[in-house]
Amino acid sequence: MRTHIVFGASTRGTLMNAFKINQITEQIVAMEDDLMLGPLGNIFLDSVQSFRLKWWEQILNEEDKTEYIPYLRDSFKNFSGLANINTDEDSLLFWVGDSPTEHTGFMCLVANLPKYISVSVVMVSQAYYKRYGKFRPRSTGEVSPEKLFPLMEDAKDLTPHVREQYVMNWNQLLEDNGILRIRKNRQVETVTVDYFDQEIIDRAKRISREKFHLKSDGFFYAVRLVGEIIGRQKQRIEDGVIEWRIRCLIQRNVFTYQGSLDSMRLYMIKPVNDSID
Repeated sequence: MRTHIVFGASTRGTLMNAFKINQITEQIVAMEDDLMLGPLGNIFLDSVQSFRLKWWEQILNEEDKTEYIPYLRDSFKNFSGLANINTDEDSLLFWVGDSPTEHTGFMCLVANLPKYISVSVVMVSQAYYKRYGKFRPRSTGEVSPEKLFPLMEDAKDLTPHVREQYVMNWNQLLEDNGILRIRKNRQVETVTVDYFDQEIIDRAKRISREKFHLKSDGFFYAVRLVGEIIGRQKQRIEDGVIEWRIRCLIQRNVFTYQGSLDSMRLYMIKPVNDSID
């Protein structure tokens, strides 16, 4: 039996809709953990799962923590059994977009799954552009169910040589021992944890100076800044990454805030120094 592996709940929902439309009954398993961020390890190990759960609990705001942690626990339970596949009739098909989240998750699983398990992959962004043109989605989640399903025809077996390249990239990330990752030159690379900070600061200064926000003394809702930063990225990143960095900048007194940090919708921010370099 073939099992489909995707990254994120929304992508799982999209593929489930596509399968329902086309009357496909194959199993879909979603990896909820965003390995673009945080310490890495063999995600099939209970110790690594526990360590990452604790790490997420430390950096997420209260609202996201309440919503994300239960999903993450369930995700670990659902995909932990993948490493125990032991028949020739079982195989895995990965759906991987261009995002660092999907590629890092894919490399983690490929590096730690037994080599005898048959693996194939749909490189969604590339396959979509080749088939439909004009638009290259940043992630699998940006593709509609109607356009996602035909991409299964573009699935390719993962050869030992290509698999080894992904494993080498994964091992480099482990050696880097970093916290934040991006895609660059068709690889996933470790960057400093403050990689997005200057862009966040510069954009915040511009928003704060807008005429509309003068009546609130330059304060504006953090969710506005999160949306603008994400929208300007060539790579798909989750809003929690940017919101976490905003709270880190608040702790460093780069931003001041009003409201509750329990949710990005509940607090307003402004730069302490609003001069634009």
